[in-house]
Amino acid sequence: MKFRVIEGGKAIDTGSGTGPTGIRGEAERRIRASGYEQWRVRSLATGAPIPHSIRYLKMQIDFVAEKLEQLNPIPTDFTDDKYWPAVSM
Repeated sequence: MKFRVIEGGKAIDTGSGTGPTGIRGEAERRIRASGYEQWRVRSLATGAPIPHSIRYLKMQIDFVAEKLEQLNPIPTDFTDDKYWPAVSM
């Protein structure tokens, strides 16, 4: 059974927080929080390179997500900061 919580007109799916889709979602959330997308768009528009620290952080987050998805069983606390790289810019 899948439950949905409605908040202010937005539906928040509470059933997909585990497994590989939950891990990928957490990775995407962390990548968005790093500002990678803005740097990528800026790079496409102006030709200026994405800063090395941002590219490296994205690469680390993708690596951690891939390795967490391969674990059996997947840790229930995979959103904890202890699994993910620290932001240092």
